[in-house]
Amino acid sequence: MKNEIKQRIELIEDKNILKNLLNEILKSDTTEEFKDVLLKYEIPSAKSGLIFRHNYDAVVKWMGEQFKGKTLEIFGIKTEPIVELFNFEPVSIRIDTGRIDLMLRDKGGALYHLEEQRNMTVKDLHRFGIYHFQAAEKWMKTKITDIILMSGKPYSGDKSIKTGTGTYSPVIIDLTQKDGKKRLEELKKEINAGNYDNLIELVFLPLYGRGKKEDKSKMAIEVLDYEIELFKKDKFQDKLVFATIIMSNKIVDKKLLKKFYEEVKNMLDILEIAREDGMQQGMHQGMQQGRIETLEELYRQGILTLEQYNEKTEPLKKYLTRAGS
Repeated sequence: MKNEIKQRIELIEDKNILKNLLNEILKSDTTEEFKDVLLKYEIPSAKSGLIFRHNYDAVVKWMGEQFKGKTLEIFGIKTEPIVELFNFEPVSIRIDTGRIDLMLRDKGGALYHLEEQRNMTVKDLHRFGIYHFQAAEKWMKTKITDIILMSGKPYSGDKSIKTGTGTYSPVIIDLTQKDGKKRLEELKKEINAGNYDNLIELVFLPLYGRGKKEDKSKMAIEVLDYEIELFKKDKFQDKLVFATIIMSNKIVDKKLLKKFYEEVKNMLDILEIAREDGMQQGMHQGMQQGRIETLEELYRQGILTLEQYNEKTEPLKKYLTRAGS
């Protein structure tokens, strides 16, 4: 336990995170509470992912929009169109922000728990079983299917848990059997032709194949480079890059992932500055109105929160008011 606490403290690189952690520790009344804070506090790292919680939530919302109205056909699973996507985190199981873990509901009301697991073990299967039945308790009489996207080292263990009273048998999809490079080229052709239906599959490409870590890292970097090209053309694809960074956190070198992350953040900052400069230069009312309509659409889709929407539209609305007076 002592070494585990020490390792978690050593992972902290951000002073603000350290301050927040210290505040939580000061609230602890017992040694057990102190340990609980250290072991459960979310610390972005090479192990737990580079994205802070609010960015992770934004990625989940983006993925939800990508799945909505579509089936899970990209994983070879027949479902009705997905209508809702959300998180479900049981109190007794901590979900690491460095992994994608989602609940999806289709048009027929069925639920699908989608989780990616690298270097799977029998112990993981039992953990999924606990998760599954906690979800079943929450959504009684609802059909719930667990889908495990398996990557990393080959897994030859049990695919189900059988007891004297029942069986837990999730759908296990072995991503190591897929050809990432071939699929990337196919997706590029689709996107270049204006077909964005399978855009979200880019996020999972770094997990495809059984190559060495170096080969997987090259694949992830190739995907990220392509996504940034898309981002430069379509400024609303930043969540695509962030989602792939999360998925690649155990594949690509931490410093290189940070570089991708900062590049996207800097581009977003530059866009914001450009918008402010455009307003100061007296841009046309029609352009400002168009931006407000775009932001309204992003808010309706859940990509922007109400606070973000108000923050970005307030100066635009003030400009239109001044221009109309």
